[in-house]
Amino acid sequence: MFSSTIILPKAPHCSVVARCRLYSAAFITCIIILLPAAFAFAQPALPDENRYVYRKIPDIVVQTAQKEIRLSEIYTTHPVLLTMVYTRCPTICYPYLQYLRNELQNIRVDGYRVLVLSLDPRDTVEDMMRVASALDLPQPERWLFGVTKEIAALTQSLGFHIEWREEIKGYDHPAMVAGIDRNGYLLRMLVGFQATSRLAEVLREMQGEFIPSYPLPGDNTIFRCFDYDPITGKWRMGPGFVILFTPALLGLLALSFMSMMITPSTREKRRS
Repeated sequence: MFSSTIILPKAPHCSVVARCRLYSAAFITCIIILLPAAFAFAQPALPDENRYVYRKIPDIVVQTAQKEIRLSEIYTTHPVLLTMVYTRCPTICYPYLQYLRNELQNIRVDGYRVLVLSLDPRDTVEDMMRVASALDLPQPERWLFGVTKEIAALTQSLGFHIEWREEIKGYDHPAMVAGIDRNGYLLRMLVGFQATSRLAEVLREMQGEFIPSYPLPGDNTIFRCFDYDPITGKWRMGPGFVILFTPALLGLLALSFMSMMITPSTREKRRS
């Protein structure tokens, strides 16, 4: 009987200095790879309220489950809280509608209508009604779901950017509500999942109540990752982006400092 033994080569000993250099190189590589992706995908196409507020909303034709109706027929009787989604949305649309459903249920303001329009030409009224049914609305008479052939005119009047993204097979768009008064003017826009108090302010202002002040994204907001330039229509890196990477940069500096401090002591030990 013969036995054979496989002798594996020993892993090379990795010193503390080598590990520090390895971690530093890995960190720098990750930054180089991820930073272009951050600029490519983190450029938020958000509407600028300062540019569009107090403008007249186009009197588009809306097709609902009940009838075809003009937008003016809705807002002249009730101020309108408008949002735009689409039924094939793989990301934010359904969570955002659930957020609106839950938040509006807790706000004690009446006399308004919530208009949910599709931004996708493929959607039908039946598709939108299935969305309404899935929401299980506590006050369905307050909500209107519909489609329109004039979605481009509406989104342009609001600065609402829509872009088809092949990688998600869907539209890239902000989650947003717009408050429209009884004269058809845009009063407020809220982007994203805002606090209940902010949404309540919009509803009260839609009713004609004076709101003395509310926060706007301005120069006093110092932790923005990107700043919007209304003159050029482009976004640029803001101080918040630098703050976001500060811990990582400090960690890199700490590793570099440790590497420089350990190297002399290691050389002295080898000499001795």
